[in-house]
Parts: sequence; structure tokens; C-alpha cells
Amino acid sequence: MLYNTAILLKERVLIISMLILDVSNSTKAPPEIYNHLSHIERKLRDLNSDENKLYMNYRMGEELFILSSQPHYTILLSFYAKSLWPASDFPLKCSFHTVDDSYPEYNPDRWNHPSIKAVRESLQTIKKSKVQDFSSPDMPKGIEIALMYATDIFRTVTPLQQEVMQYYLTGITQKEIARLTKRSVSTISKHVHVSRVKQLTEIIDYVSEQYELN
Repeated sequence: MLYNTAILLKERVLIISMLILDVSNSTKAPPEIYNHLSHIERKLRDLNSDENKLYMNYRMGEELFILSSQPHYTILLSFYAKSLWPASDFPLKCSFHTVDDSYPEYNPDRWNHPSIKAVRESLQTIKKSKVQDFSSPDMPKGIEIALMYATDIFRTVTPLQQEVMQYYLTGITQKEIARLTKRSVSTISKHVHVSRVKQLTEIIDYVSEQYELN
């Protein structure tokens, strides 16, 4: 499941991945938007394993920059970030990429690889999109369509359905979700269906298979 998707890199493999999270229409967003981003940053750090080098930093106000020593790992982080994002009126846009390079041993905030520009330009193409919250330079068409469907799922869930989704993605049972949310099992079963989280897990599995993630 989503919490156990870390990839163990072979020694000396020089591949890293990056992710930029950006709030759409942020100039009109309330101040608590930045609290949401801080919360997501903490949650993403909690997911990290000892085998993976992970760097996060606010580069430009509402933009969160993430660098990982694991290839394609950041696309999984983008899924988790989207499952936590509560501000449907101000969508969280995600642009990710994996490149052949070594993880910078110096301050990663000073790392100025040309791919960062490519990721940011890719992000700009979806900033005003109504159907896509995910982007990547040279993204395969199959992945693009799958992420378009994921965007629709994330954008249409209610707060309770989103909470159920977050629990479901950790792999716990619907009975346990009912206990944690103080709802009946039948209510949770209904929200699992309506939230389309089962379809979302299929999308995550498909993307993981395409990018050879374990």
C-alpha cells in the first residue's frame, strides 16, 4: 500500500526524483493554506525510510520543493499529498520528474539542475487546468490519462470520504476505519464506494507498475 512503497536503490545508482507542489489560485487563498502545506510536509517526512535521502523546502511561498534519492518515489508522495489536501477550491498541483544524476551532497536548496526548470514549466501547463492536477515532462499518455482520473477522484470527495480514503490507503479494514471515525461499518462501506478509493488504488498500482516501483 501507499505507506510501504519505498524503493531500495542499488549502490551507486545515480538517479534522483523531484516534486514541486504548488497551490492553484493561491493569491486568493486564505492564510490557513500555508498551514495545510506545513502539515503535508510533516506527513511526507513521516513516510520516509532510512534508505532514502529526502529534502523538502519552501522555495517560493506557496511552492513546496521535494528532492528524493529514489527514482520515481516522488510521484507516490504526490498521491499522498493529494489525499491530505483539504482545500478543494484551491487545488494542489503536482509536477514530478526523475533524472540521471547523483543526490547533491551540499545544500540541496542550492542544487540548480536544468530539470527543475522543466518540472516547473510542466507545472505551468496545468496551473489553470480543470481536469489535471498532475504533470511531468514527457509523461506517457497512459499515465496522463490515469492521473486525469485520479484528479477527478481527489477533487470530488467530501471531507469524510477523504478521511476514509486516507485510512483505506494505509491498508486497514473497513471495520477498523469505522471504529476510528466513530461510524458504522455500513456507512464506511458506502463512503469507500462513493469516494472511488478502490479505483484510486488501481491507478496507484498501475502507475507503480509503469514506473517499476515496489
